Amino acid sequence: MKKILNNKDLGALGEKTAKKYLKKKGLKFIKQNFKYHNKEVDLIFADKKNKILIFTEVKTRHESIYFSPEDSINYKKIANYRFCVQGFLMRNPGYNDYDIRIDSIGITIINSEFNINHTENLQ
Repeated sequence: MKKILNNKDLGALGEKTAKKYLKKKGLKFIKQNFKYHNKEVDLIFADKKNKILIFTEVKTRHESIYFSPEDSINYKKIANYRFCVQGFLMRNPGYNDYDIRIDSIGITIINSEFNINHTENLQ
């Protein structure tokens, strides 16, 4: 990746990469960029076998020696995700019997190579 992308394009590229990664893990894609009030969840997937809904925050950065993409995920961001989970379940009652998990995927792009760090069950 020779061209430096703006934040919006970099975020979209990261979400596309994370979506592909999670599909390869056998998860079923449900929704991207789910909005509830003024909050947003990047990706929602389901592990249908184990009945788990997975709400995933995706952070993408160009190479950085100081900060990982996940460093920007704080308590407030996780609280916002929990709020969105409730909104999603209200709008989609067919998933009420699923367990809930909030994950993060940090993607660092170094010399056109994508390094993915998937952290399950943020608390």
